[in-house]
Amino acid sequence: MQLDLFAARTATVFVRHRWARRYILRVLDDGTVRVTLPRGGSKKEALAFVERSEAWISKQLLKQASQPVVARPDEAGMRSRASKELPAQLLSLAAQHGITVTRVSIRNQRTRWGACSASGSITLNWRLILVPDFVREYVMIHELMHRRELNHSKRFWKHVAAACPRHRDARTWLLNEGRRLFAGADKT
Repeated sequence: MQLDLFAARTATVFVRHRWARRYILRVLDDGTVRVTLPRGGSKKEALAFVERSEAWISKQLLKQASQPVVARPDEAGMRSRASKELPAQLLSLAAQHGITVTRVSIRNQRTRWGACSASGSITLNWRLILVPDFVREYVMIHELMHRRELNHSKRFWKHVAAACPRHRDARTWLLNEGRRLFAGADKT
């Protein structure tokens, strides 16, 4: 089995990211290992990091091989629907909570459900169209509450809890079920 796993590993690619603070490993759906180097990191240290992480890489490849691929027959249609529906839902929630949003964009993020900038721009992942309503509402409220508190402090979480009573259930759903919606995300 070990040989099959390494056969599935097609390559190791190195990417430098100016905001990365540490070395990061990710096994992509095609078996490629992507290594993110921090601003001051060296390729030599990145290679050593990969070597030290071989057991983890093997485990990820094995886990990946055992997971069924989630079929989304009409991904383009779902993205189009998300682009039409999600901004309106977010702006409606923003109005309910008296929050100003300067821009809403829908993107194909590989690992995030949403993001909020200091200028009030909110980005949502198109996959939110695939999650239960209470989870979608939680993600939107989470991003909207960043307009009040641009961090994850206790005060931020109090805002979230006050605005979204089922936030714990939604977070649990995202942790347990959300990852499967990202299957194939590295290919686009």
